[in-house]
Amino acid sequence: MKSQILSLLVALAAAGSIAAFAPASVPRQAAHIAPSTASCTALRAAAVVPNPFKKLPWIAEKERQREARRLKFERAKLHRELGIVEDATYEEIVAATDNLIAAAGSDVKQKIKIEVAKDKILQIRLNERLAGLSETSEGAKAQSRFEKAGYVCVYS
Repeated sequence: MKSQILSLLVALAAAGSIAAFAPASVPRQAAHIAPSTASCTALRAAAVVPNPFKKLPWIAEKERQREARRLKFERAKLHRELGIVEDATYEEIVAATDNLIAAAGSDVKQKIKIEVAKDKILQIRLNERLAGLSETSEGAKAQSRFEKAGYVCVYS
């Protein structure tokens, strides 16, 4: 029975009619090649199917928690590189960056690493704010309510 099915598939492949049954993501010439000689990447690309379970609420919540932990650890590593505390203000981050760049002297590679660390910290903070993962201070909340009410904020 198996040999009959195999011979039928070989005959169809030789005739070229099996290409009609190939997935759309696999190139047409790959449909004529026996599975043992087809490239693994083409077969893997054809087998990629989105996971329908990712949208379940408890799985989505675990994914959000996992992403929050990843951002926290990455941010802690970057803060150690710059030698600043985790809740440092923007001004403290810029001051620490300027001090480290001045201390680096003519080492361009070190200066670039410092700038990249600063940019990553600021990008992670922005991502956390956009995702709703960071806490907003009372001053920022008051400022936001003040601006929503239509008042113009003027500092002197």
